Amino acid sequence: MKPLKFLDKIAIWMLRLSFAGYLILANIGYFRSIAISDFQFYVALAVVVLALLFIVGGFTSNQGLTVISSIGIFLVLLYKALTPWPPTLTDHFLVQIVLDSVALVFASRGN
Repeated sequence: MKPLKFLDKIAIWMLRLSFAGYLILANIGYFRSIAISDFQFYVALAVVVLALLFIVGGFTSNQGLTVISSIGIFLVLLYKALTPWPPTLTDHFLVQIVLDSVALVFASRGN
């Protein structure tokens, strides 16, 4: 059976919106109490800003914004996954690795 190529655009946008939505919802809790002295506040701020730029990059004809925001998301999520050194194989670590994989897919594929 042949793959359903006509669903490619819908699947990419569903993945893009769910990826960015998860990143925003997972990090929005850091903004309830704005602790400017806390480093995790700035990490969460970077993730939310990069996720919004990632969504905006999908609407542009140039792929640069999508690629740059994907690389930024990858680096921040890699930092979050490897912060508890040495990393242990937990569900949180595996979720971070899956999210890193999605970011790398968009960094290599573009729009």
